[in-house]
Amino acid sequence: MIPTDIKGQRILISVLNWGMGHVSRSIGLIHQLNAQGNTIIIACDVHQRKIFEQYFEDIEYIDHEGYPFKFGGSGNFGWDLVKRFSLLYRYVRSEANQVEKYILEYRIDIVLSDHRYGFRSTKVPSIFMTHQIHLPVKWFTKLAGSLHKKWLRQFDFIWVFDVENNRLAGELSNIRDLKNAYYIGWYSRFSIYSDNLEKTHPNVLVVSGPLVYGQQLVDEITKNWDRSKELVVLCDPAIAVPSAYRKVSGDWNQQDELLLRAHHVISRSGYSTLMDLAQLKCDATLIPTPGQAEQEYLAKINK
Repeated sequence: MIPTDIKGQRILISVLNWGMGHVSRSIGLIHQLNAQGNTIIIACDVHQRKIFEQYFEDIEYIDHEGYPFKFGGSGNFGWDLVKRFSLLYRYVRSEANQVEKYILEYRIDIVLSDHRYGFRSTKVPSIFMTHQIHLPVKWFTKLAGSLHKKWLRQFDFIWVFDVENNRLAGELSNIRDLKNAYYIGWYSRFSIYSDNLEKTHPNVLVVSGPLVYGQQLVDEITKNWDRSKELVVLCDPAIAVPSAYRKVSGDWNQQDELLLRAHHVISRSGYSTLMDLAQLKCDATLIPTPGQAEQEYLAKINK
């Protein structure tokens, strides 16, 4: 089962609340599934809903709590996860029970989970969406890698956001002998736009991920920026940007237009961003989030 196979179904979808990359990449997929005559119900927190509502009308929402993440900003990304592992583990186990209730109440036919391990059902087909079959884990987080594989096996299908012969995710998305895993291509919210806009903005800085790391990126770039060159900063309202630069926050549709017009994008090397850049076809400078082995790897292979 792949996205083009699904028509006339009631689909329940939820995405990870780790920054907004998972929300971003799901927009193109939801748009496709909606166009194929499916009914979409999105389970999300209030922050995610504000974004989805900018792209979709007549979509039903379920208030659904995000995973309990908190990051210290020191670059010890794996250690931040380890410290909260027990809390996360308990939430994953309880989430599956919540989903079973949603199945009955909303008459769901298919469940889609973007990196939410507990968002699955034993009653209807459940699909896990990822670009990571293999986690780039260090020795102290190998438990996370083992648990990742265990939880993957509890889903009926795995959709991999990549293409087999030109993988943006490199070895991370290698499905090898997983019989229930399928490459579904690159998904970006920019695929919903048909207009080719003139490239009028030379440099756009995209600030994504946890806020503490987002502020670090803005501080790093603006400190060394040549002020004779224009720089537009797309970021969360909570991020502080020096007054010498244009700051754009809030409305994603406005940010989308700026990115569609960008010659050069500066950003973290998150996977959703890489898929966006493939769609935008513009030059980019990739700066990994400190301590994120995945982003360090993705930046290295996508220079």
